Amino acid sequence: MEKSKTRPSLNYALLTLGALVVFVVLCLLVFKIPIIVTLFLSWVLLTPFAVKLGYSIPEVEETVYDMIKSSASMLALLLSIGCMVAIWLCAGTVPTLISWGLNLVTPKMFLCIAFLFCAVLSIPTGTSWGTMSTAGIAMMGVGMGLGLNPAMVVGAIVAGSHVGDTVSPASDTPLLTATTCEIPLMDHIKHNLKLILPATGIAAVMYAVFGFLFVDATMDKSALMAIIEDLNNVMNLGVITLIPLIVVVVLLIMKQSALSAILAGSLVGMVLAVVYQGFSIGEVGNFMATGFVIETGNELLDPILNRGGVSSMMELLSIIIASLGMGGILKGTQILDVIVESFSKTIKSRIGLTTAALVGCILCLAVVSTNYFSIILNTTLLAPLYVKLGYKKENAARIVNNLSCVISPFVPWGLAGVFVAATFDIDVVTIIPYSFFNLVVVVLCAIYGFTGFDMTKYTKEELAQMEKEEV
Repeated sequence: MEKSKTRPSLNYALLTLGALVVFVVLCLLVFKIPIIVTLFLSWVLLTPFAVKLGYSIPEVEETVYDMIKSSASMLALLLSIGCMVAIWLCAGTVPTLISWGLNLVTPKMFLCIAFLFCAVLSIPTGTSWGTMSTAGIAMMGVGMGLGLNPAMVVGAIVAGSHVGDTVSPASDTPLLTATTCEIPLMDHIKHNLKLILPATGIAAVMYAVFGFLFVDATMDKSALMAIIEDLNNVMNLGVITLIPLIVVVVLLIMKQSALSAILAGSLVGMVLAVVYQGFSIGEVGNFMATGFVIETGNELLDPILNRGGVSSMMELLSIIIASLGMGGILKGTQILDVIVESFSKTIKSRIGLTTAALVGCILCLAVVSTNYFSIILNTTLLAPLYVKLGYKKENAARIVNNLSCVISPFVPWGLAGVFVAATFDIDVVTIIPYSFFNLVVVVLCAIYGFTGFDMTKYTKEELAQMEKEEV
């Protein structure tokens, strides 16, 4: 006989969520358990709370599987992106962008170029940490050679490196945000671009003006020229290598699915890698699996080029699956529904939603110290509230994605802050005034949210259809 299930009270739901937060904090900060393991262990933590409500263990498992199955397309896209990054490297697409960017560096424009260079590189690679630890180190060396304030240089590097983290389809941040919000990845990215593009432009102008006003130095381009020369020695560069990138952009403009566009761009890149770069089909296949590998003899260049592949996505894949399972239990047992319903009685306006997102992201980053948890918790709680007020989930995804991403490197005890401090041997608090992009994004998120600018709403027909589907 099937046991009757009890709808959780608000106190019980808050107790469950509070226990989860405490558990995550202890695992990450006290016991130093990796986020992947912590999220998987959260399934075990939440199971007794579900059983108390009348759910059997097999039924709890079913809530996990249902949530994971609903995101199968996102997981497939994730693997295709890993392949694409490796192919764009061996085809010469990313190396060409690197070469062109380094050729543009001048003293007064250094901060602006460093910002844009890291931004451009972060988009195809999809990693702020990877960009900072490779291109960022190279830019840091040039900046020190110019005699610039290290805080200025690192601020520009950190700012540029986080552009890709906000909008790149290869980045874990947009992928995780779109997944937890249950929206198509490209819908999230397109909506976010309406904020990130202006923020990038404003930041670039600010760095240019700042450079002309405050930078007065001569420049030794020997280190940069060495990188460019090594790139030209090991690969064929030029406009032709950008064809894979063009193919992807054109297909996305034509409203093809992200998976189709990426696979098509990867196929073109494979042809270029074999025909134009001289790699064998077997080598390209191995690159797709384990990442591109090449030895240029330049210790600054090799880490930039050696990355990508399906294997590079395994950690993120595990994090997404673990977070989906956690969300599935909370959602399947109605614990989240009860909390959202309670919040919806308090938050009844766009201003309330924006304030909740700002406070929620800052608190999560300060307490748990990782943007993953901030994204998972805030999107899970806020997305339904946005829908209840008639706003599309893309609005919740945009503000949570951006705030979690751009604020995280400024938390000295947070994972991102510790990484920046260790990589550049600097106090992260000192770089805040010079991380123009991050600051502009926070301001624009607040402006967009409080004023309602570019916040998309559901039509009456869409809301009616959603109500039917829920029934």
